[in-house]
Order: sequence, then C-alpha cells, then structure tokens
Amino acid sequence: MRWSYDTRPDGSEAEFHGDPLVTEGLVIAGSDVRQPEGIGHIYAFERATGKPRWKYRAGPGVTTDILRLGANIYAVTLQDELVSLDLETGEVVWTFATGHPNESFFMNSSPALSGERVFFGGQDGVVYALDAHSGGLLWKRDLGARISTSVAVSGDALYVGTTDRHLYRLSQKTGEVGADFAVEQADPPYGRLLIAGDSLFVFLGERTLLCMDLSLKKARWSRGSGGDWTSARPYLWRGAVLAGNELGELTGFRLADGTPEWSEKFEGVIRGVGASSETLYVGTLKGMLYAWSPGRVSGRSGRVTPLNGIASFAEIEHCAIPCDDLLGFSRDSAFEYSTGSPTRSPARSAPIATRSEPHSLPSRTPMPSPPAPAWPLS
Repeated sequence: MRWSYDTRPDGSEAEFHGDPLVTEGLVIAGSDVRQPEGIGHIYAFERATGKPRWKYRAGPGVTTDILRLGANIYAVTLQDELVSLDLETGEVVWTFATGHPNESFFMNSSPALSGERVFFGGQDGVVYALDAHSGGLLWKRDLGARISTSVAVSGDALYVGTTDRHLYRLSQKTGEVGADFAVEQADPPYGRLLIAGDSLFVFLGERTLLCMDLSLKKARWSRGSGGDWTSARPYLWRGAVLAGNELGELTGFRLADGTPEWSEKFEGVIRGVGASSETLYVGTLKGMLYAWSPGRVSGRSGRVTPLNGIASFAEIEHCAIPCDDLLGFSRDSAFEYSTGSPTRSPARSAPIATRSEPHSLPSRTPMPSPPAPAWPLS
C-alpha cells in the first residue's frame, strides 16, 4: 500500500463511482453521498503522497467521470450542475445548472469533450452543448425523457440513451437528431457507453449487453448473463469487450459477433476493472481485489499477479492503472497500490486484497513522483 485516504472525516461515509482523472502529479476523483443531507466532494490527491491538494464541496457529490481540457476540469454534480474547476487550485471557473432538482438522486450522465465544447445530458431530458472555456450555451436538444447513459462522441456525432428506451445520434455542431433507435427489450439503455471501432456498446438495464453500428440502423449482437451485469461499464481490452456480472463472472466478447473468447470466475459482485497491457485488475463489492492474466492457450486458465502486501477494503467500486500503480476507490476510501515487479504463477486467480473485520486504514507513505499516465483500457 502506498497511500490511502479516508473520506469519513469530511462529513460522511462517501462512495466513489466515476472514473478518476490522473495527471502527472494529481489524482482527481468525485465522491458522493446520495441522500438529502449528504456531503460529497471533488478531490485532488497528490499522487506522491495521497495528500489532498484541494477539495471542492459539490453538494451531495459527483458520480460522473472527471474530464480535462487544458487547465480546467469538468464534472456533473448530483444537483444536475456542470462545473468547471481550475485543475491546480480547485477554484470555480464556471458552472451551468439545468434547474432540475434530482430529488431521487439518480446518477448523472457523464459528460464528454470534443474540441472546445463540452456536452452533457441533464436529468431534465435535455442534451446541452457548452463552450468549454466560458460555459456559454451553444445549443440544447430536448429528447423528452431522462438521459440514462453517458454522452459518447465519435467523429462529428454524439450518442446518448434515454429512459424511454431510445438511443440517439446527434450532431455535435447543431444538436440535430441524426438517428433514433427504439430498443425492443424491456429495459432502457443505462450507464456508460463504449465506442470501439465502428460499434457502440451499451448495457440495457442489468440483463443485456448490446452492440450497435454507429449509424444506429441495426443491432449487431446482444448478450445476456446468468446474473445481472454489474461492471461499471463495458470495457475494451486486447480487442475484446469485457463485462462482469453479479455472480463474479468476467467475460471477454469478440467485437465482431459477440462470441465469448474467455471467461473467468472471481469471488464477489464485479464492479471496477483496470488494466495494464498484460494484466486485468478486478475489484468486487465483497472488497476483494484481483490481478489476473489470461492463459496463453485458453483464457479459462488464468495467471495470478500478486501485489506487494495485503490490505482490506470496503466495497471496491473502481480500479485503474494509469502507469505502474493501481488506483482503487472503495466505499469510503481512495488508495494507491504498488504493483512493483510482480512474479507470475500458473495458479488460478486469487485475491490480492480482501475485506476483513473493521480496521484502521494505513497511514499515507510518500513515494517518488510517477511518470505521466498512459491509459490502456477504454
């Protein structure tokens, strides 16, 4: 363990849901407490020590990904407000509120950046395009139902899904609807969208992973699961789309036709997945953290990559590898783990961190400043 940070002294036991932003010197992440008196923040942790350089109180908090353009960062709060903050100081650059109360604390649509514009879908069912520097409104498009997915961009188009079971392709320049696909399944598109090649991947509720062509004219394939899909999003790794379920099964599907290429069973409900070029790091809601590499012949025979030391965590929501170190976000803590120079054995997957009885979090330990991040996992 290199460092950890306990959020509880900042007001309440917060959770982490969105993907962090990792820079040369900072890890920036949003926490949330989805209740009326909840207190959430956007934190900027120093990568070397885990010490907060600044924190921004964001009402009940932030469940979206954190984005960056130049010296500014962007996130959407549970109060349905897009905020732009100075990367180094946390000072407010501008804010834009939809005015929707979000009394049910639905998770917000993660925004997207393209050029000098930032796009996000409001709880009011409107997609907004804003000038990323000034926050000025460029256009808005009312889709008639709450936005239930992140915003994804490709070329000059952007994609969103709504709770009335529609997927839309809009023009980035004008917001004009270029395509409207009505989902036949009972459940609406949900969560973070993934664009890989000429395909769009999205969860339909908790039961179906759907692959669409980017024109939204037809569905290419869909795959169900023995249990609900629970991973934070579909992931792209080594040319396969990954999805994990409540039974602890993580499966890699072929992009072209959805054929399962490999599957591995872990203990606990799968939530966060991070990756290096050779290894997957899988976090579960049981508080277990795994390092696993597919076998050379068949992915059904995995290889363990143990980390240095053992630690215990609450429910792990996200984990990622920005360079050589593992970033993790549990129910009430952020932490960084050194992968060191791991050795591999032919055994099956095994936990590298497990939840135990209530514990005191380790104190922060300084480390040398790491190099700039390079994200291998989409």
